[in-house]
Amino acid sequence: MKTHLRLLSILGLSLLAYACSNTPATTAAAVGMLDPSLFAEGAIVGDVEIVDCTLSGGTKTTCYRITIAGAPADPDTSPEGPYCPPSIESGVAEGGTWIDGKGTVYEVDGKFIKNLATLYKDKEWQMYDIKTGKVTIITGARGCEVAGDPRPIPGFKNFCLECPLENIGGGIKKTVLIPTTPVPAATPTEIRGRDNTGVALNGVLLGPPAPLEMILSSHSLGVFDDCGAHANPHEGYHYHAATGCSEIGIQKDGHSAMIGYALDGYALYAKTDKSTIEAIGLDECGGETDEVRGYHYHPSAPGKNQIFGCYRGERGYFEGENKPH
Repeated sequence: MKTHLRLLSILGLSLLAYACSNTPATTAAAVGMLDPSLFAEGAIVGDVEIVDCTLSGGTKTTCYRITIAGAPADPDTSPEGPYCPPSIESGVAEGGTWIDGKGTVYEVDGKFIKNLATLYKDKEWQMYDIKTGKVTIITGARGCEVAGDPRPIPGFKNFCLECPLENIGGGIKKTVLIPTTPVPAATPTEIRGRDNTGVALNGVLLGPPAPLEMILSSHSLGVFDDCGAHANPHEGYHYHAATGCSEIGIQKDGHSAMIGYALDGYALYAKTDKSTIEAIGLDECGGETDEVRGYHYHPSAPGKNQIFGCYRGERGYFEGENKPH
């Protein structure tokens, strides 16, 4: 079965189905389903389709087939960059962010670059010219080439890396299949290595944990912007953390705003506060259930190097990338 649907048609069908149902909107059975109409204008490319699909746990069901633009459809709230500060005298506004994978977020300003040898207890860190204070930056086409393969480059190290979207021709479109109705998994599934984990409502990928050890082993930094994102030629612009960007789905009851959907179809909502501390009372995946939203995720602290902890449902997949076996 393959049904072509425009967003207004999907919304209309959803409202019709709800109107004909005896299930109150406040019950978990009526909530927690993906709604394509919630995506920002410009986040989705072309039509949304409903297609047959097989999820990671073997369940045969239907999925929304959605192609996202791969660049922020809300640039005012999700700006790209800045990334690398130009010198060791640069302030916070001139650079992006970095993380330690344990919960700490660093502001990549000039002072941070100057202090790398002390931070990592390794005298080989020297990412700036001692005489001029100018930071060694790889950008443009070469920066994107290196960003696409974070393995150490023999004989080449100590650089700050950036890959602006303009150097890869803008956003890279990705097509994802996400279950129309989430299917709970028998047990939680860990998030695998380099597989993207979902899509944000502004058309940006929710990425996997960044390969921090591999990047640092070359004495380099693949700096994130203030949204916890950066780009490469394969994935385009993608998030490695949730820092307050793409909070588009405002909730009328005061619950934190919706950010996007995980591959298993469960929604991701913003942190419950503005601190770096994770919310209490969540399960091991970062999820909880309420009567309005059903089961849903809240993101990990930005410095944890994961957007959420694991999948509670059988996941869909990105076409050509991580189709379940």
